[in-house]
Amino acid sequence: MTKTRHPVQKFIFTLAIFALIFGGSIPEKAAAETAATAASSNAVVYYLSDDDSLYRVKTDGSPSEKMQDSFEGYKVRKAGNYMYYYFDDENTSITTLQRISLSAPLTAPSNFGGDKEILYYDTSGNYVYYMNEDGNIYRALGDASSNAEAKLIADHANTEFPNFSIINGRIYYNALKDGYTTWAASKAADGSGNVQWIASGAVEGSFFVHTYNSTLYLMVNTNPAETQYSTDCVVLYYLPINGGTAKAVNAKAPLDVNAVYSGSWINDGYVYNKGIRLNSEKEYDYTLGKGHIITKSGTTFPLNKTGVYDIVNSGTNKLAYVDAYGKAHVSTIANNKVTSTKTIQRTNVSRIINLMNNGKVKSTILFAGSGTYVLNNDLSTKKLEGIEWDNSTYEEGIPGIFYANSADNYRLYRMNDDGKTSVKLTDDKVSSVLLITKP
Repeated sequence: MTKTRHPVQKFIFTLAIFALIFGGSIPEKAAAETAATAASSNAVVYYLSDDDSLYRVKTDGSPSEKMQDSFEGYKVRKAGNYMYYYFDDENTSITTLQRISLSAPLTAPSNFGGDKEILYYDTSGNYVYYMNEDGNIYRALGDASSNAEAKLIADHANTEFPNFSIINGRIYYNALKDGYTTWAASKAADGSGNVQWIASGAVEGSFFVHTYNSTLYLMVNTNPAETQYSTDCVVLYYLPINGGTAKAVNAKAPLDVNAVYSGSWINDGYVYNKGIRLNSEKEYDYTLGKGHIITKSGTTFPLNKTGVYDIVNSGTNKLAYVDAYGKAHVSTIANNKVTSTKTIQRTNVSRIINLMNNGKVKSTILFAGSGTYVLNNDLSTKKLEGIEWDNSTYEEGIPGIFYANSADNYRLYRMNDDGKTSVKLTDDKVSSVLLITKP
């Protein structure tokens, strides 16, 4: 199996499902639980129709509503009562930050980032954050009247590595220390206080920022200017999630950069593909790598004899993953070694994901050549009709799989977490789902 995997193109989607409300008589409790279930599972789905018009539909049975004609934005996010997105301006040949009002559909979009090119943006809560071509990072309320209300929270950001992450009230970004040396850095998200210099090097994508329990993990390329294919220069750091002193896990034994780029996070460790190489099409050839694990303690040990293409946690001390040949396995880990491995009877598996409930695995889903499947506890599988990897979307905190049903001319559906029931949300033919939010 071969596929190029760039750090900013890897996404892990998790889901959280509703909690029951206790108390009252049995009928009252049942009614309360039903109401809580309905309310907590409600969502709003923003999608493109087959003519590229932007629509939204609520999961409560309301009809869909047109938001924009011929929508051309990407990386769509919500902050306050606005939808933000990147837009490539043909007149200026730069990428701008645009927004549209969610309370006034069909009104014209507006520019929010000013006349500078926007290199990176994201949202967190009710705030929108963006970095421009000058290496300045700004923050504004999503409902701000204009970007004139945005506050400069950090400067001297490295425009060669413009990604950043907002975690627990802090922003983690790549900065130029002393004006020229690249460092992974942190600051309070409101711009207050001093810069914390974490490590020399760059965090080269938001995927390389990971949280588990009360710890934040960073994969830092200590030599980001290096352009050679394979260089041992990636160091794993960790620090308290609320901020604090960072500790290096493998400073004396940095990992190969492409072994890391082709890997994945697992709880408080990371799976990397030792020895991986490119094929003739300049894509990672997972058949040439061997899956290894590095833990927070710095211990490394082998996981699989081929490269590991995709992986998720599967219960206590268990990992479910896809190997270089499209076979899926479940391995049990104890005392920093693999104690047993069982193979799942599906071929040509391309992806594996978890649906989560408050940090616990609700379902494990396999995307295979013959279809999409729920993985049962006994490692048997159940097929989910109409769902394919490239037509489905998931969002943390919102139950279900949202997908353009290939069995119904790509109408929008929602599949329950357990894969047992699905509901059609609209009669529109959907080309892609852009965003899923809570009401």
